[in-house]
Formats: sequence, structure tokens, C-alpha cells
Amino acid sequence: MARRFAWTPPCLLGALLVLGTFGCAPAPKGPPNILLVSIDTFRADRVGAFGNADGLTPNLDRFAKEATVFSHAYAQSTITGPSHASILTSRYPSEIAGTSRAPSIGKDMYTLPEVLGTYGYQTAARVAGGDLNPLMGPTRGFDSYESSVDFGSLWHTLPMAVDWLDAADPAKPFFLLLHGYDTHSTYLKPTPFGLLTTGVSVLTPAQQATLNATELVLDGKRHANFDLLDGVTKSLLRPRSAEGKARLEELTSHTPRPLPVVPPEDEALIRKVYDGAAAYADVQFGFLLAKLEARGRLDDTVIVVLGDHGEALGEDGLFHRCCSLEDGLTHVPLLVRLPGGEGGGQRVDGVVELVDVMPTLLEFAGATLPAGIKGVSLTPALRGEPFTGRRAALTQGGGGIRMISARSQAGRLTYTGVQAISDVLGDIVTAAQLPGPAFEATEGADAAEQAALRAEMVRWVNSLSPSPLQAAVLLPPELRDTLRAKGYWDAQ
Repeated sequence: MARRFAWTPPCLLGALLVLGTFGCAPAPKGPPNILLVSIDTFRADRVGAFGNADGLTPNLDRFAKEATVFSHAYAQSTITGPSHASILTSRYPSEIAGTSRAPSIGKDMYTLPEVLGTYGYQTAARVAGGDLNPLMGPTRGFDSYESSVDFGSLWHTLPMAVDWLDAADPAKPFFLLLHGYDTHSTYLKPTPFGLLTTGVSVLTPAQQATLNATELVLDGKRHANFDLLDGVTKSLLRPRSAEGKARLEELTSHTPRPLPVVPPEDEALIRKVYDGAAAYADVQFGFLLAKLEARGRLDDTVIVVLGDHGEALGEDGLFHRCCSLEDGLTHVPLLVRLPGGEGGGQRVDGVVELVDVMPTLLEFAGATLPAGIKGVSLTPALRGEPFTGRRAALTQGGGGIRMISARSQAGRLTYTGVQAISDVLGDIVTAAQLPGPAFEATEGADAAEQAALRAEMVRWVNSLSPSPLQAAVLLPPELRDTLRAKGYWDAQ
């Protein structure tokens, strides 16, 4: 019986379609096609296959039944540009001068499309502007790199991708990066998705203003501009501490008029509107699968779906992406479907990082891994072999945020002090008091786990290649003195 794939609307619309299954066609011979789908700012906890029970993502959930679900995958940055640069180089953001918005990939590093191109792959990217526009994005190695409207959706990039696929040489394998900002702020999507899960049909002017400026909502208030929040974040060692919150309160007390208050019900509304954006992204993904099915590409393509980072949705009073490396910002969906759905339906609970995507895909292409990459191949897990994963996943604060974080299955340890490109970071992380003001641990990370996670941080710092910016970012003497005075660094 012929298979049929069509997009499935969210169950909240009350219109689930009854569809056939993918089936299990035999995998084709030769290097497979590779499709990497990046849904920007996509939290793992909104996907049914990752435990969400609200029925937001029926297409991804159905896809997961023929894919491997990596339940503990973590991003290396909370900013789009550095995160994608890490994915495409298997290096950490500080190694590629990528802790700010626009990464700069060193000449001694190879990108995923660059390597695949040497093995005969056609390479293309269709991205949704913003931090991935051709002037800022990691374009190196792509035969074709095109951007849609800034901060656009898969709705904009999918037709571009399909046009490229239709014109591609069928005799050569392809690598295609498809990207959309579907769950990026602002979250409000076209009807019916915008207010799909909210229980309201009309927004008040205040609610509309809040949704238009979600990135400015912090501690129950809508701030005047992001520059202020950004400045506070960079000037304080721990901006979400009592000291940091008091500093922000003091600065904003001098504004000409009181900051608008965001009541708890409107914060809940933000989260529900984000849910609608997740449902919207899922529908676009369903369209993608239907188009691949119609072109006979599902059974000869490795498909990877991921979120490049997450989003804070009110945890600790924080919305958007500044000031934190908690799970809401770093825990992302990662699903890998092999050609024909081979070996699909399994769940892997070992900790993995997004830098692991590149070596995994290169192994499928039969390519030699370039020297210096930091990822490990996930193919043993995809083959159903025993797989323990990493001891911990490491994430760096982006945009000048002086944080690094190690996340194990048990919990998280976050260090705040100097940036990862500092030449003294290793010494400080090794010598700082534990427990102490430089470190903050989540519930579940007891003393032994904190020590183990600190050891992972030290190992990670020592493994990093020198950053192109390293020589220019020496620790200022006054900051060194401040760190010592506050107990962040034992001078002995």
C-alpha cells in the first residue's frame, strides 16, 4: 500500500487527521542526503516526544516514532549566531570568536558543509535572516546560502529550500540547512495559532505591548529598552542575584515614568502564546515532511531536527535569553531519523551536545573527521548500541555574559566570573571556592556532583583551542582584585 504523508494540525484545533505510517523502506546505498532543520529558540519541553502532554507538536511526535530522540541534548550558546557556528564547526563559541552575535570562524577550522563538499555533496542553506543573514551567519562551505525576510519563519524558508531541492543534481547527494525563527520572539503567530492555547480571543493594548516586547519583561515589569538590561548583565558578576536585581531596580527608578507592571496572568499569557508558536512551527515541519514524501526523499535522507537554543519563559522572573544558562535556555530538542526510518522509535537518555551533530553526520557521509573538533559521533546510539553519553554538557554565556555551565543528568553547576575567552578562566575555575560565590548549583547537584561538574569545567577549559580574541581580552587588574575580594578567586 502506498504511503501518504501530510501535515497534521495540532490536536487543540480539534482536527487531527488519520494518516498512514512512514513504513520501513530499505536504506539506499551510497552516501545519504542530509537535511538539518533548525527551529530557532525552541524549548525541548514543548515537544510531545520530550514529555509535553498538551498536543502541540503532532508532526514532530509522529516523526519521533521513526527517529532517535536524544532527551538530554544541550546547546552551547543561547544566541543564534554562535550556536549555529558551533553546530557547523563542532567547536565551542569562544574558540570561534563566537560569544557575540556574529561568529568569526578561524581559517584553521573546517565547517560541516566544507567537509561534505569535498566528498561530493551539494551544499545549501536557506535561513530566515536575523543573526543568520549572509553578513553575519556561518556561510563558509555552502555552495548556496540564501536568506529570507529577517526573523522569518519556516513558512518563508521552506519554499526556497524546495526550489533548491528541485533544481539539485539527482546524481549527487545533498546537504541542506533549513532554518526558521518560528518560536523566536515575538511569539505571536498568525491566526489561529497566535491565541490558539490562550483561552482569549482579543488582547488588551497592554497585553499587545507586552507581547511585542517580550524580551524586555523582567521581574514583573516591562523595561524601556534592552540596552539597559544588557548593560546590567555585563556589569555584574551574577545579574540574577539579589545584588543584581537591586542594581536593576535602582537604575530603573530614575526613569521618567514608572515601568509598566506585567501581572502574573499576562506572564502566563506569554507562555501560552509561545505554545502557539510551537504549534505553528510543528505545522511548518509537517509541510516539509509532506514535500519530502512527494519527492521520494524521506527514504534516502538523514533528517536532523533541533532547536539551536531555548528561551526563558518566566523562570526566576526572566523572559528572553539574557542572564541565565538554565534548562529553559539550553535544553533543546534533538531528533535524528535515518533513511527509511531505520532503527527509529528509540529514546537515548545520555547527555549530548549540539557540537555532536557534525561528527555524526560526517560519519554517515563516510568522511574523515577534521582535527580539532570537539563533538563525538552519536552513531552508536543511532545503531542501538550501548551509549552513556557525556559526563556533562557545557554551555557558554553569549553576548558578553560571563557564565559557563555544566549540566549532567543529576543537575547543573554554573560558574559566573570571567568570559570563556579569558586567559585566566582555567585558573579561576580550578581555585574558586566550592561551594562559594563563583558557583551556583541546582537542586540535585549535591557536594559530590558539584565537585564532579567543576572537574568537567576544568577539563573543558583545558581542552579549548585559543580563541582568535584571546590576546585582546586580558583580565583587567581591577576586576581581578574584585574577584579576589569577593571570594571568586583564591590568590594562593
